Amino acid sequence: MSRYLSAPSFDGPSDTRSRSGSQRSTGSQSQQSPPRGGGSQASGSTRPPSNAGASSGPMGYPPALGYDPARDEPELSTAEQHRLRVNKRVDLPPEAFPHSGEMHPFAQRPQLGTLGKKVQLRVNQFRLVGVPAFDIYQYDVSVTPEPKKAAFCNAVWNTRLAQEHIRKAGPHPWIFDGQKIAWSRNPSPEIRIQINMDEERGRAPKAGRTPDVVYLVVKRTTTVRLDALRAYLKGQMGWDDHVLECLNFLDHLFREWPRQNLVAIKRNFYSDDAPERYLLDDTHRHIEAIKGIYASIRTNSSIRSGGMGLGINVDVANTAFWSGGATFLELCTAYLRSSRREYIQLRDYDLGKALAPVEYPNGQLGQSPMWKMLRRMSKLSFSVKHRGKMNDVKPYKIKGFVWDLKKFPQGANARNYKFEKDGQSISVEEYFRQRYDIKLKAWYMPLIETTRDGVFPMETITIDKFQRYNFKLDGEQTSKMIKFAVTKPPVRQSGVMNCVKTLRWREDPYLKSFGIQIKGEMEAIEARVLPNPVIQFAKSSTDPSTSGRWDLRNQIFTMPNPRPLNAWAVVIVNNCVQEPSVKNFISTFVKVYRGHGGKVTTPFPPIKPLKLVRTEETGNMMVDIYNSVGRQFQQSPDLIFYIMPSKDIVAYERLKKSMDVRVGTLSQIVLAPHVMKAAPQYCSNVATKVNAKLGGYTSKLKEGGFFKVPTMILGADISHGSFGQTGNLQASLAAITMSMDPDAITYAAGCETNGYRVEIMTKDTVRRILPPMVTRWCQKMRTAPQHVFYFRDGVSEGEFQQVLDYEIQEVRSILQEVGQRNPKITVIVGTKRHHIRFFPIKGSDGDRNGNPFPGTVVEREVTHPFHYDFYLNSHVAIQGTARPVHYQVLVDEVGMPVDALQRMIYHQCYQYVRSTTPVSLHPAIYYAHLAAARGRAHEDIDASEKDPQNRLEEMRLPLAKHDNKSVNSSKKLEKAPYLMEIGADKKLARADNINFFKGTMWFV
Repeated sequence: MSRYLSAPSFDGPSDTRSRSGSQRSTGSQSQQSPPRGGGSQASGSTRPPSNAGASSGPMGYPPALGYDPARDEPELSTAEQHRLRVNKRVDLPPEAFPHSGEMHPFAQRPQLGTLGKKVQLRVNQFRLVGVPAFDIYQYDVSVTPEPKKAAFCNAVWNTRLAQEHIRKAGPHPWIFDGQKIAWSRNPSPEIRIQINMDEERGRAPKAGRTPDVVYLVVKRTTTVRLDALRAYLKGQMGWDDHVLECLNFLDHLFREWPRQNLVAIKRNFYSDDAPERYLLDDTHRHIEAIKGIYASIRTNSSIRSGGMGLGINVDVANTAFWSGGATFLELCTAYLRSSRREYIQLRDYDLGKALAPVEYPNGQLGQSPMWKMLRRMSKLSFSVKHRGKMNDVKPYKIKGFVWDLKKFPQGANARNYKFEKDGQSISVEEYFRQRYDIKLKAWYMPLIETTRDGVFPMETITIDKFQRYNFKLDGEQTSKMIKFAVTKPPVRQSGVMNCVKTLRWREDPYLKSFGIQIKGEMEAIEARVLPNPVIQFAKSSTDPSTSGRWDLRNQIFTMPNPRPLNAWAVVIVNNCVQEPSVKNFISTFVKVYRGHGGKVTTPFPPIKPLKLVRTEETGNMMVDIYNSVGRQFQQSPDLIFYIMPSKDIVAYERLKKSMDVRVGTLSQIVLAPHVMKAAPQYCSNVATKVNAKLGGYTSKLKEGGFFKVPTMILGADISHGSFGQTGNLQASLAAITMSMDPDAITYAAGCETNGYRVEIMTKDTVRRILPPMVTRWCQKMRTAPQHVFYFRDGVSEGEFQQVLDYEIQEVRSILQEVGQRNPKITVIVGTKRHHIRFFPIKGSDGDRNGNPFPGTVVEREVTHPFHYDFYLNSHVAIQGTARPVHYQVLVDEVGMPVDALQRMIYHQCYQYVRSTTPVSLHPAIYYAHLAAARGRAHEDIDASEKDPQNRLEEMRLPLAKHDNKSVNSSKKLEKAPYLMEIGADKKLARADNINFFKGTMWFV
């Protein structure tokens, strides 16, 4: 099948078209490649084609495809089909994924650590304690003609005739994956059946139509022997397709019984009558949070302690869904009103007007901002009730919304959209009045286009339940989601056990038939609490012990700012605070900072006003302020404070862009409410940031000494762009941080674009960021690094090999070129995207909330059978149940002993300059995420074009990753424009300031 996607056209409401759907003519090609295994045949409808809400390209020119449309897509092997399916629900090891070129062996666990106090924890993983020794037969299931949708295969399998033949094969039950594969203990011969689907559904064929007849073939293909999985878990054989087949079978076996009794969505299960629901928007009521069950089978290291090496990870799932059961009109209007402050008071009719096409400055018609918000509701499923069949369960899905500027320049609606019916032209509004005696109230709203080529008015369809809300929650919704999801450890532990009861493993007939037993209790495991470090200040030290907290009061920073705060100013944005309050804040800040040892040579800096407007006037005023401060002090400004009225990400990025890019000067933004209070603690927190930006640091570890030779620590992360106000996708930003002192306390950072939604750094990206940083490191240290630790965030097991092939290979090459040395490199991935949680058995083994103490490390039971990985809980959970970081060592050339490596990672979490508690993730990674978020201000696009809500959430939640929204493959292949340079205006920015800026912690 050629890879193309024709544009849809319409044949009127779904009631007016034939069951098979009309033939469609090819329209403008989309960049979105179609799913495998089907596609609609083109045809000759006379109706105008619709772009279903897509933005228009240049007239007459379809967008580039990014591939050869004449080349058929290669057929996937059975093993690859297994891998694609099973990986949605099972955490496969990195060697399970395909790779190009030479496969690098991943580091093996050298030994278990011994440092620290031993404690006993329970983990929310449940052992498989019985695995069958008999053979399990795997069958290929095919339906002819090939169905366009996988759900039809399931419908054929479950027909009365098919089940009668399958039951004759033997006494044991069958498991079907719903698409292509079935399993059973029954050694069945080939089954071939002709099935009349009309008869099975109890209906007669429509007049003039042939009966709906399909052919089902069930043919044995292989035997699943779990001995292969046992051998892999024991390290006696490598990963191969036999191991994958075993895991694929076990995954479907474990999920079959819950799937029949609960609503299954990927790795989660939900009860249709879930008692724990919570509206995330009391006013508009369009999003609700529902508690469900997360469950996934995992390979683990329990085989070393008498287990089978397999377990089920069960956790409480907290998920945001669109509110089901409402009409689409109710849901749509509620969502649109909540999406922008200016939409809240709009009536339904005014919403309809705001959804109409708008004229752009170039004179062309295009989509309104509200229409672009409406597009988020594509792909939702719905049902209909207006046909008099209240139990009509026929599934429908929204493909888009009718959009045709040639035929409907004012927007398509039920009154102006007409189609042919019985030889007469009739509008959708009139059709519903005549056919169903329904008078449409919201005829002015856009029409819904379905994947079956039908159109519906919004008020006639009902949204199905359990459809995930896959977008960023706003501030209020986030707050309510946290309130709903966050629970103390005892409550979380009880919730997990309730989930296990709901899964009903002991009653599961499929587990019994296949001889699988799952232990119904959380496993008790041995862990260790590493000794905490002592925090060293300039004149004293403090031991946070297991509390994980310390205080800055009366403490002198270990390294006060090497660059004194001499030429500086305070700017009031939009007159948001009175000058006397500003003077009081300056006085308090200077006093507090000097009390910490800060070098402030100008205690009374000039105070300047700034009017923030959406014109070049603001930028020019900032340049005037910069020049004025420079003239007053006869030097380039060291740093400029800006007082903002409130959190406004668009204003924030405008200020940062002017300071970073235009004049290459450091800045510090503070909020007016805090300035008016001028609390000493707030001033102390600001001082830690200012001190770091001016080259200093707050504290260090009393006993460091982790590195015996010159050692560089790198941190890397990629922040994915959101869809901005104009509907355009922002580029992904890559950030690399680099330690800049022998104890890895201070860091520098560099950023660059990295395509669109591309998780692995390209070689070009690494080469644009790293060489000048390595040069700066070598100049400062007066040597090249002999050891390098590369900490990476945000990659899954399937991307480990690509990290080594692309990122590490280029890092190694740059280090050799610039440093003239081939250092030893250790590569470590740290991730929090997992559902493993630990619960101390004894109260004395955890904190007062019931969480493990900071420094708790786990390397048994839940880790890989033989790869080098461990879980580390390094922080104090402010609220809720602590989530440990899973560290996985991919390459270990440095060979630091296990205890030393774990201690180094844990202790360095106490060196994060902005905090008086240890952070949950190694600072190199944490800083990389901050730098990637801050780098957004360096994009060569207007800040007003960005989505302010998504940007605010990105800055607020430094460890959250973006939703994995679908992006077409050709977009991913596009090269994103580079970021603007620091100090790009060479007439304004001074070289010494730029150099200092790049070497300091500008991003904190």
